[in-house]
Order: sequence, then C-alpha cells, then structure tokens
Amino acid sequence: MKNRKGRKIVGTLAVILVTAVVLAGCGQKSAKEEDKLLSDNVLITETGEVIENPDTADEKKPEEESKEEKQTAPEFEKNTNQADEIPEIVVNEPEQIITEEDQTEPMGSDLQLVFLGDSIFDSNRDGTGIPYLTSVQCDADVFNLAIGGTCAALQNDESRDPTQWSSWSMLEVINVMMGRLPASNFDGLRTGEILSNPSIDFSQTDYFIVEYGTNDFLSGISRSAQGEMFNLHSYSGALRYAVSNLMEIAPDATVILCSPCFAQFYGKDGYMVGDSNMMDKGSGSLFDYKGTCEYIAKEQGALFFNAYEDLGIDGYTADEYLEDGVHLSAEGRKLYADALAEMILKHEETKNN
Repeated sequence: MKNRKGRKIVGTLAVILVTAVVLAGCGQKSAKEEDKLLSDNVLITETGEVIENPDTADEKKPEEESKEEKQTAPEFEKNTNQADEIPEIVVNEPEQIITEEDQTEPMGSDLQLVFLGDSIFDSNRDGTGIPYLTSVQCDADVFNLAIGGTCAALQNDESRDPTQWSSWSMLEVINVMMGRLPASNFDGLRTGEILSNPSIDFSQTDYFIVEYGTNDFLSGISRSAQGEMFNLHSYSGALRYAVSNLMEIAPDATVILCSPCFAQFYGKDGYMVGDSNMMDKGSGSLFDYKGTCEYIAKEQGALFFNAYEDLGIDGYTADEYLEDGVHLSAEGRKLYADALAEMILKHEETKNN
C-alpha cells in the first residue's frame, strides 16, 4: 500500500509539471505576440517617446472602422439637415421714383457728397431719399451712384477680369469713376447718366458715403477670404478696395462706410422666416456683416456709420421704419439722413477747428 501510494504521488507530480510547462509556453507565446503587435504599431524614438508607426497608422481593425463610422454619421446628417432647413428669403426691389430733386449737375455748393450703395440709397430719388435729405441738411451738392440690388463684392462665380463682369457691383462703379471701364456699362441707369457727365469732377468730393452688405449677405458672399485681404469675391476685400481707390480719386475726401440696417426676412408665403440677428446664409448673420464693415472702417481709417444699431430700428420699431422688412419707410429714411448729416457736420467742425 505504501509503495502504490508513492507511485501515485510521483505520477501526480509529473502531471503537474507537464501542465506547468504547457501553460508557461502559452504565456510566453501570448507575450511574444503582444510584443510583436506593439512593435508593429508603435515606434520608440531616441528620446524614448512612443509614437504611432506611420507604416501601420492607416491599418484599422474592421470593428474600429465600424465604430468610427457610427460616431461621425450622426454629425454629418445633422449638418445636412441644417443646410436643408435654411428657408428661402424673398426680397422685392421697390419701384424707383426719380424727380427733379435728384441732382445730376454741379450747383457750386461748398461740400460735395457722393453716395454709393444699393436700393437703400437708390430707390427714392424724389426728395424723400437719404442722399437728398442728407445734402439739404449739409448744404451740399450730391451725386447718387447707388444701384438697387447690387453687392459690394463680385458674385461668387464672377470673373476677376473687369472686362468680363456680367453683374453690376460697387467695384464696377468705382472702376468707371477711375476711367478703367466705360460709363456706357451703366447705360439706361441714373448712375450711368451721372458717371458720363463731364461737368462732374469726382476728385473734388468731400465725402464718399458707401452703403452695402444686405445683398452681399443674401447672395451668400463670404465676409472674408483667409490670407487674401483684397479678395474681390469677399465683402471685406471689396470694402478695402473701395476705401483705397476712392482715396486715390479724391485724396482729401473722407470715406464713410455705412453698415447694413436691421432687417426682417419673409418667405414666398409672406410669413416672416427670421430676422437679421439670426438668419445665416453661409457666412454669418447680417449683424456679422455689420461687424465686418465696422472692422474695415477702423482698419482703413474711414468713418463708420452704424445704421444697424444706432438708428433704433429693431424688432419693436420695424413696422414704423421698414416698409417690407428690408427697405426703409419715409420715416426710416428721414431717421437715417438726420443721423448721417449730423455725423458729417460734426466731422466738418472737427476739421475746421
């Protein structure tokens, strides 16, 4: 019994030893495989830094790829839905009214004001418009070169070559003023009539009043172009171009950059879809375009007229000062002209003193 028991103990020990060897071998194999996996996927630099192996960086396990796709897909769908949710904005250009109050000949006044802009300046050339009302208070000659529906910048698909421009803009008006393009480009417009008048000397201008931004916003024109300060397809680039070239036309003139006004936007069904504080056509709200205008004015040494905030036109007063959410009523135009004339007269006092 004693010898049999001893044989059983020896046999048991043998089994344990064999099992231990097998397990140890398996453990060594796992460790080696793990070391190989780490060495394949990472590199250790001379400084001891552990970095991802560039040769295997693009190799992913199927489950890892699936996990990343699941994480990014909802965000992509969200962005797509946001773009689809931008409602269409409908803005109708008001009918232009021209009477004898719209000046086309020099009258010999001490001051000369030249206005460039969109329909905010262009529509009412009948004694109730902003340029005329401003000139009366300043006792100035006034030449209104505004064209309704125009932008400061070139349209996104417009050629940079001025001879190939197919849509009117502030840039084309300035190039005609400088003699780079013919005034015949504006045949049939009041602006063309003024630009082609040899009696008008733009070099004698005291104030260039420049007002754009709403149509740039509506057209989806970017507010700036990274690395290109004078990119004419951007709002800021066009404004920089305007200030520098207008000062070349009349070195002693003062340029006033006017921001767009607060606006309420309506859709096809006539219901309001949002206001200028919240609507975004791809490059910020209209309030952001106001900020860009203010920035460029300070950068270029121009005066800044904050029509967006300083006139008191907002959601509470829109019914009184806006005709259709965008264009100014008679009360709104008078409000605008009064504030603009006050700025000009105060600046004249500063110059004279």
